[in-house]
Amino acid sequence: MSVTHGCTVKIGLIGAGPSNLFLAWLLRSEADVHLIEEDSKLGLPLHCTGLVSEKMAITLGISRRVFDNYYDKLTVTTDLHSTGVLLRFTNSRVTMLNRPGLEEYLHGEASLRMEHMGVRVIDVSSRGVVKGNGGFEDSFDLVVIGEGARNVLSRRVLGTRLITVSGIQVDGYSPYLRNMVNDDHHIIVFFNGKYSSRFFTWIVPKGNGEFRVGVVDDTSIVGLRFRKVINQFNVTPRRVFGGKIVLGSSNVNYGYGRIATVGDSTGVTKALTGGGIVTGMLTSLILARIIHESGYGAAERYSSMLSGTLGKLAKVYSTLSSILYNNVELIERALREISESHVEVKVPDYDNHIDALIRLLITNPKIGLKVIKYTPLINMGNVNLRNVVNALF
Repeated sequence: MSVTHGCTVKIGLIGAGPSNLFLAWLLRSEADVHLIEEDSKLGLPLHCTGLVSEKMAITLGISRRVFDNYYDKLTVTTDLHSTGVLLRFTNSRVTMLNRPGLEEYLHGEASLRMEHMGVRVIDVSSRGVVKGNGGFEDSFDLVVIGEGARNVLSRRVLGTRLITVSGIQVDGYSPYLRNMVNDDHHIIVFFNGKYSSRFFTWIVPKGNGEFRVGVVDDTSIVGLRFRKVINQFNVTPRRVFGGKIVLGSSNVNYGYGRIATVGDSTGVTKALTGGGIVTGMLTSLILARIIHESGYGAAERYSSMLSGTLGKLAKVYSTLSSILYNNVELIERALREISESHVEVKVPDYDNHIDALIRLLITNPKIGLKVIKYTPLINMGNVNLRNVVNALF
């Protein structure tokens, strides 16, 4: 239980993102929860695409009223004129979450003792003392850092070093894309060096002629890449947003003393699909269960548990993202060869990359032979294959 010797655990949540708000919801009847958020209102800053598995979203209790659209297919290609590889989702569709709506929903379901909006935290001690601007100071039995990709407090207190890239997106209208992508439930992902030399570019229909178009690259050039993409696709911007995308973390200490991290702050993300919304909520679920069992001394037990299955899977996804980051040109070359023939694969789960790859190779063995020849050319960067094998087995 989270009540020890008649005293309710006092928890301070730094950051009002989905992970912390979900944690507040899970602890609504068994902890004294205080929310500390630097922005004056929820939903800021808007920066993610919000694509998640519909099945997983429903499992976590996310209301359908924050689903903006759904998708039953995804094409990986080099440009809009190539067929590429078509993935059909047979078991669980992909849904686009309304990120501000999600935060409003979770906030409404939670029961908060205090809300401190517009307070930027400047220091957290291992004893649970939090200091912020405007003279704010309070102490907690447990402080949960959910600062997203900022990596300021988590780096200073726990030594976390997040691995990030920069992304920019636009919600806007494009008659050109409306003509080329005539299905509002079909996601297009590009591997094309002229759009991004470091990651993929995406087109996600929102309905009624509106699209969400995004690009990721090195911070120094992502702005130039973004302008080139929206000019190429003749997008009239309605809203532009972006931020850092977490590929992983070089730290495995998720909690110490009276401090724990959740969400992107842990580096436990899936940059290839959906970023950190679902994985972040899963970290909160793990922490909530540990607090429920015993509210005090939860940080170390949480860190140990998160270093298990979920943490290992996160390392695999981070490794795949890092390999992709170093091999966009090679992937583009392989896709151009594959695009010579129509390739379609039925995939049960949007989130399972390894399963999708295995199904592609089993159903299209000739493609496997084409791809194998590129294997010796893969740039592994700083990836340690031994760590990948250990994470898998």
